[in-house]
Amino acid sequence: MIKIFIFGITGKIGKTILNFIKLNKNFILLGGINKKNYKKFINNKYNFIFKLMTKNSVIIDFSNHYMIKKILFVSLYYKISLIIGTTGFNFKELKCIKYCSKYIALILSYNMSIGINILNLFFLNLNYFFLKFNFNSIIIDIHHNKKKDKPSGTALILYSKLKNINLNIFSSRIKNIIGNHIIYLISNFEILKFEHYVINRNIFIIGIFYSIIWLMNKKMGFFSMYNVFFSC
Repeated sequence: MIKIFIFGITGKIGKTILNFIKLNKNFILLGGINKKNYKKFINNKYNFIFKLMTKNSVIIDFSNHYMIKKILFVSLYYKISLIIGTTGFNFKELKCIKYCSKYIALILSYNMSIGINILNLFFLNLNYFFLKFNFNSIIIDIHHNKKKDKPSGTALILYSKLKNINLNIFSSRIKNIIGNHIIYLISNFEILKFEHYVINRNIFIIGIFYSIIWLMNKKMGFFSMYNVFFSC
């Protein structure tokens, strides 16, 4: 049985993870943090739980970037694998995450859906040809109006795969849109259009639980969903 602790447990993704755990006997939830009990976490009131998580355990973070240093400290101290889906990290926070991956197994991904990661793989392998044949590109990034970061982490991932091309990102926040990304690749003679639209948040949960199982035999390292979905 795999033991799980969730940061951001009352958020949209956190609640969905919680519902999945309730339906699956292979996982057990040991606890979670939200805005209301964050001070107890800061004051080390949850350490008795983390002491139970030295084996077959994972911390899942879908909270806020300002919490990451404390989360990393706990993961390092108790040697607990970590899955990070939080977005909006600054350079120093990302540097801390990568440093800690030298000592714990860690997955960082701004989008854990299968479709987006297939698109990432596609663009990564064909970027050279888009550049060779003078394609420009536009990314349209649409999310619900409660999403704080703009552009989204997913748009930035797509950007990183197309970074050699003249690129523009346009972001919009519209009520009830879970996630919609449209990529146009434009030459003087033709237009290629790719679109990823999230119908249900369960697609992220599938990626998260793939990640949990994949991490169980890893001791340390910095990984992405590319490693989870596409490495042999």
